[in-house]
Amino acid sequence: MKKVAFVANSEWYLDNFRKSTIEYFLSKHVQVFCLYPKNGDGELSDLGVRHVKFTMSPAGTSLYFELFSFICVFLSILRVRPDVLFSFNPKTNLYSLICCWVLRVKCVVNVSGLGAASQLSGIKGFFYRQLSSFFYRKASYIFFQNSDDYHQLNKAGVIKVGAADVIPGSGVDLNRFHPVARPEAETTFLMAARLITQKGVYEYVEAAKNLNGECCSFLLAGVPDSSERAVDANFIKNLDGSEGVKFLGHVRDMPSLLTKVDCVVLPSYYPEGIPKVLIEALSSGKIIITTNTPGCRETVDDEVNGYLVSPRCSASLATAMLKVCRLGEKDKKEMMNRSRRLAEEKYDENIVIGKYWRLFEVLSD
Repeated sequence: MKKVAFVANSEWYLDNFRKSTIEYFLSKHVQVFCLYPKNGDGELSDLGVRHVKFTMSPAGTSLYFELFSFICVFLSILRVRPDVLFSFNPKTNLYSLICCWVLRVKCVVNVSGLGAASQLSGIKGFFYRQLSSFFYRKASYIFFQNSDDYHQLNKAGVIKVGAADVIPGSGVDLNRFHPVARPEAETTFLMAARLITQKGVYEYVEAAKNLNGECCSFLLAGVPDSSERAVDANFIKNLDGSEGVKFLGHVRDMPSLLTKVDCVVLPSYYPEGIPKVLIEALSSGKIIITTNTPGCRETVDDEVNGYLVSPRCSASLATAMLKVCRLGEKDKKEMMNRSRRLAEEKYDENIVIGKYWRLFEVLSD
């Protein structure tokens, strides 16, 4: 039986972003291994996969601890020895590429944004970029989630000819996320993201304050983060709705939550691939407000199905949100319909799953 490994920086990532792909591989009678840090924050459903856990901090930068983490990843891959390994997230991509090069395992990485590590400065940043530049050339194949990242790495000369493709993020289940008619009532906004500063949480709350008095409401859903990038816990704790923003915590049932909102907001200035929440919002027929940055802007045709705003600018965000508040019912529905059409045309998860499976067949032959 052929073996495939999926490697990510958390169990939560594999469960939320790659579950459908994993299920498809299992349906083809492939032995599936899921490798992730043992201190991950998620519950990967028992699908009949083999779980291999290792020690790693997704956001850690200590050279000594990272060396130890690399050894743990190496031993995990050595234990599995898959025919093909699929990796996600910047740090696991680099570690997997090095390990697979040594072990002569075929490695496919997914560039879901260049990640925080690409923004490191000093000797650590230099070391990371040199290693990445060398080992990305060793990849059996590279999937990119947006064209900006593809062109940046292609210009840097790290992509082998014919060994890369741009795919529509992680895709979305068009049947699970679908439009549901909402009653004509006050406009409801939702931001759903990991609670890190670079996702634009502070800007979202500030923009909501600026719209105080308008006929609209604001929701925030998010996964807590324990790194130095985390939004202050007291800031989140004090969001009791009195300033217009209601904090929902971590919401697992996103299809249900999306039926209760009109517009999804992501004011991110984090290096994104294509944010999953924006694809889910498109499929659910929601208006999108996001930043004019790589990965985010792919989901918006400005003033057609949403609005692009300047990063780190709560005033620009508030202006766009005010436009949504003041849309007539006919214009609002038309923008929502355009979002759904965009999801159907570009982001069906079957496109992504098909590309992974066909590549596996070629590489494992």
